[in-house]
Amino acid sequence: MCQRFVLSRAYGFREVISVEYTQRCPTGSFKAEGWNECMLDKLDCLRRVPMDGQPTLYVDSDVALMPGLLQWAERQIAEQAFDGIAMSDDVVQWCAGVMLFRSTSRTHAFWRLISDLSPVWNLPDQDVIDQLRRQCEQRHGELPVPITVLPGDRVANWATIGNRTVWQGEDFDMPQGCVAWHANWCLGVEAKTEMLRRVVMGETRRPTPVAA
Repeated sequence: MCQRFVLSRAYGFREVISVEYTQRCPTGSFKAEGWNECMLDKLDCLRRVPMDGQPTLYVDSDVALMPGLLQWAERQIAEQAFDGIAMSDDVVQWCAGVMLFRSTSRTHAFWRLISDLSPVWNLPDQDVIDQLRRQCEQRHGELPVPITVLPGDRVANWATIGNRTVWQGEDFDMPQGCVAWHANWCLGVEAKTEMLRRVVMGETRRPTPVAA
């Protein structure tokens, strides 16, 4: 998926880095066996990004990149706090599948915090971040870095277009301005691949057959 939908479609980016880890969640299904370990690998990847303050766009392998992504990301990060992290929207919580940030000492400290808490709480990265967010809200604290949510019509998924159940192959309308589609709410490698194929081929809503 990464080569087909991410690497081959990263139009215009000055530097593209792909990091491959041993697949510890064979099904690719959310919170299935090995999922937490895969999320720790993601955090390890983020902590290996040079701490040079450069704008960084992180995407999971089950994301389809669309034309215009680079230009949109440049405008978006110019509006963020310097040490801020913008995460995609999974409706029920923030999503770490697409993130835009500058690689600084503060963002690195945040990745380290999440990777330390994940095995302690036995939760994947997103759930750890969500728990921290709720604790901060309840106790009027502050997260270590400012976090914002990317617009759901630009970085979209099955939930941001109005669905709360697992995708079962239904037709759907992708937002016109979408620059990255994440195959969330979609279980398994085969289903994710088919969803992303439809996105990049413009087949999300199939034409109605004409009667003979």
